[in-house]
This record gives sequence, structure tokens and C-alpha cells, in this order.
Amino acid sequence: MFVETARLFIRNLSLDDVELLYNYSREAIVKKELPDEVFDSRQKAKEAVENLISNYHRNNLPLVYGVIIKTDNLLIGHISLSKIDKGIEIGYSIAAKHQKKGYASEIINPFTSWAKMVLKIEAFYGIAKKENTASWKALEKNGFILESEEINQNYFGGEYLTKVYKKW
Repeated sequence: MFVETARLFIRNLSLDDVELLYNYSREAIVKKELPDEVFDSRQKAKEAVENLISNYHRNNLPLVYGVIIKTDNLLIGHISLSKIDKGIEIGYSIAAKHQKKGYASEIINPFTSWAKMVLKIEAFYGIAKKENTASWKALEKNGFILESEEINQNYFGGEYLTKVYKKW
């Protein structure tokens, strides 16, 4: 645990998370919003988690961490840092049954503050489909400024109109 809020904390993923991450990846909302994060099998989920775990030791991007509800010690999603053409992107996903509770909005600012301090990241980008209002509103609530709206083929498994945000 290295980032904490009133209700949540962030921690490294572990192999114990594979089953939940696999199940979350099969949800309709993930298939719609993040189709490149859907696992075809538990084995593929395990291989992905093993790869992500190996990145912690080398500080290689992407760095993907579990978002945990404190009261239940339950993994409800993930938050990440990835390299994109413009710089470093923050990404996040909360499991369907835990959405609409403000969890993404709650964890973004503490996570970016930690990444600035520990990883020395100076600026962050957030990219959301224009139609994914909840995602881009979470960015705005955390001080991200709209930089552009653009058709993007590099994200979300297809060609979409996206909103690109930046935070310094």
C-alpha cells in the first residue's frame, strides 16, 4: 500500500488477483470501453499479471496497480501509468458493480501526486472516449484540463472521438 484515501488504497497486483481481474475483464462495460483489456482465458490473465508484476521491479511502463476498498480489502479495479506519444497517460477502470460511487475520482489525484513525487513524472495525460462522460468528468474533478478532442485509433481497440486532457 503506497497511496491511500479515506475509502481506498492502491497496491501492487499479485497472482492472487488473477481470478478477479479475469472476471472483471469479462464485464460488458469493459468489453465496450476497454476491449484491449479483455482476457480470453484465465491463463491469458495470469500471463498479463505476471508481466505487469515484472514491471514493478524495473520501473517499466506500463505500471498497473490494484485499487482496493479498505473495509473489505477487495480489489475493485486498477489504475495505471503508460507511455504514449505525448508523454505519460493515467488510466483507470473500476468494476461495474463498484461504479458510480466516486472511486475513480477519489483515487486519481493522490495517485498522480505519488507518481510526481516518487517517479518524477511532471505531466500526465488522460484520454477518454467522448461518450464516456464518467471517465472524463473524473479527470476534470482532479484538475486535468481539456487539451483537445480528436479522432483516435490508438486507444480503446478502435477508432473513436476522444477527449485528451493534461495535468501538470
